[in-house]
Amino acid sequence: MHNRILQNLVISLVLIFGLAGQVVVAGVLTLDDFSQYQRLSDEGGLPGSSNDIINGIAGSDLLNVSRTFIGEATASVSGSKITIKSQNGLLKIANGPASAGQASILWNFDPVDLTKFGTGLRLEVVAIDLNVSAEIIVNGIANSGTKTFAAADDFLVDFNDFSNNTVFSSVNSIRLNFSGPLAWDGQFKFSLDGMPRATVTSVPVPSAYFMMGSGLLGLIGISRRRAVINR
Repeated sequence: MHNRILQNLVISLVLIFGLAGQVVVAGVLTLDDFSQYQRLSDEGGLPGSSNDIINGIAGSDLLNVSRTFIGEATASVSGSKITIKSQNGLLKIANGPASAGQASILWNFDPVDLTKFGTGLRLEVVAIDLNVSAEIIVNGIANSGTKTFAAADDFLVDFNDFSNNTVFSSVNSIRLNFSGPLAWDGQFKFSLDGMPRATVTSVPVPSAYFMMGSGLLGLIGISRRRAVINR
């Protein structure tokens, strides 16, 4: 009988202290799933780049987010054209045979602490046909450095590897820059990488003590009642 009481007491204490420190994990934050259609073309007819902006894009958990496409084809000759599209869950960039165009995608949004949702940024190269270079710039000042792709790959950059890693507690803009040779094409996805940071919330100590006391009194009462019945 005493062993059973002791076992019940241990179980009660484990449950109480488990409730006293509940862990809540932050959810996944979607930067842009490229589900909302957007298209920009530049044929190099005028100096400078073309741009197109959408406010409040769908498929993003960022607040008050806008997405801007910026494209600049090379010289204005036949076949000089660059096209940027968001379509069917992919970012698609295509150049004509005479264009070695440059493409940028810029997101502006309300400040957010990205360290709560991940540890890095991932540019997934779904398809590529030539050597294409990419870089990520955060808040206009933190640079990932440039990586060149010749095949499907991931460009994964930890927050700590950016030129300024202090910006990630309050991020309000992210920019992707692409460049390549004549006639380059690519398809991409872009997301946060790494496990979300857990936040711990605790049940107040007086409540925990009250629960523990109630549990102990209940166990004692049950044990005494059983002892009387067994007589």
